[in-house]
Amino acid sequence: MKKMSPTVIPPAPLPPPVVAGAILELDDLRSHDRYRAECMSRAATQTVYLGNATVLARVLGRYKAYLDTRDRGFAAHLMLDGYWEMWLTQFIARRIVPGMHVVDVGANFGYYSLLMGDLIGSSGRLLSVEPNPPVAEMLRKTLELNGFAARSTIVAAAAGAVDGVGSLLVPEGEPKNAMLVNGPDAQDDRGLVAVPIRSLDRLLDPFERVDFLKIDAEGAEEDIMTGLGETIARCKPQIILEFNPGRCRDPRALLARLRDPYPLLQCLGYDAEVEAVSDETLLDPTNQEDRLLYLDDAGTPRSI
Repeated sequence: MKKMSPTVIPPAPLPPPVVAGAILELDDLRSHDRYRAECMSRAATQTVYLGNATVLARVLGRYKAYLDTRDRGFAAHLMLDGYWEMWLTQFIARRIVPGMHVVDVGANFGYYSLLMGDLIGSSGRLLSVEPNPPVAEMLRKTLELNGFAARSTIVAAAAGAVDGVGSLLVPEGEPKNAMLVNGPDAQDDRGLVAVPIRSLDRLLDPFERVDFLKIDAEGAEEDIMTGLGETIARCKPQIILEFNPGRCRDPRALLARLRDPYPLLQCLGYDAEVEAVSDETLLDPTNQEDRLLYLDDAGTPRSI
């Protein structure tokens, strides 16, 4: 009997090599290869010290960002890796398209504002909200340096339920964790900065529409959502919202309020994909980690 030759399966083609200094394309961020996007970003990372605790860093192999060298929790990672939270980076890259009107609440030094400002193109519009005055000024310079100033508005204020004034606590070396405080938390005034508070509804009144918001405000999410109700009713935007029950006054009530306009809450995973999540999972007392909720009135993820 004639012997059959074994079937030879050709090996899968190797991805193109990561080249140091190569420009990271937006399609590289939209891909489902998180590891390669991270490697490309690291390979393209460069930093230049400008003096006065300021560094100019290449971010995501595409942008230039001013950073504070005293920031241990965020800037140190960005200076060495060139990216931050690649799962959220890729998710945003897949959801935002040219012409969108987008909002970055808790913009910090502008990592996500840079990405969003690029994705929306010259016909889009970006609102960046950052309460820490020196950080907001550095954010302004970064967007201007990258050519996004004309499509961007920067508000140096904290987002909240209503317009007013509040106390911002800025931890030393961790400006990304700055938060509004009151009562006993505000008794020790070291690191406290008086800042204006603005409701997003008032800030977004001039926008004919709002398509996408990223909200990361270190526990102020309840008040922010209260001050966003009119915009949600008017525009039903997509929202990425940081949620941690340990930082909420009434986390169950917040979830109920979110499910009114957005019946299907979804949670963003480290694979940059979203899946439905129950209130019981989100309120699990044994899990106090930050989660990123995705709110979309369509009930299913959108794609470009």
